[in-house]
Order: sequence, then C-alpha cells, then structure tokens
Amino acid sequence: MSSYYRHFKGKYYQVIGTALDTATEGLVVVYRTLYASEYALFTRPYDEFFGSVSRTGRADEPRFAPVDWSEMPEEARRNVLTVLPLAGE
Repeated sequence: MSSYYRHFKGKYYQVIGTALDTATEGLVVVYRTLYASEYALFTRPYDEFFGSVSRTGRADEPRFAPVDWSEMPEEARRNVLTVLPLAGE
C-alpha cells in the first residue's frame, strides 16, 4: 500500500493505515488530508477507498490513485511534515 494518494477530484491524502470498524467488522482505511481541513483524520471502507468511480462521459477511474512524493504539489508535501493533532491536544 502506498502512503500518498490523489483523490479523483484532485486533492492529496496520506494513508495512516488500516483499522477494524467494530460496528461492521469491516476493514477501513485511515487517512489524513494534505491540505487545510476542519478534520485531521478520515476513514473509508477499504473496498470503497481502493474502488473505482464512474463519472458521466468518462472511463472508470480509481477513487484514490497512488502517487509518488515527487508527483505531489509543494503544499501537500509541506503538510506531510505538519504535526497531526490528536484528541486532547
């Protein structure tokens, strides 16, 4: 699994890891935004994260496509180095 992904809408994300959703017992991907956001962490079901999306008039494309560090814009690379705020901080 890559560490960095570009969402099909163009924003960049860093995968923290996978986790168990105790309500569904399904696997989820835990990831953070690499841009200013109201929330620090997000989860999405594993199959959805690595699935494809269909948009009118376009071929199916990955919801999140892996990218190399060198492919990310400067803002995204800078945010990788930003400390991730955790609860209680």
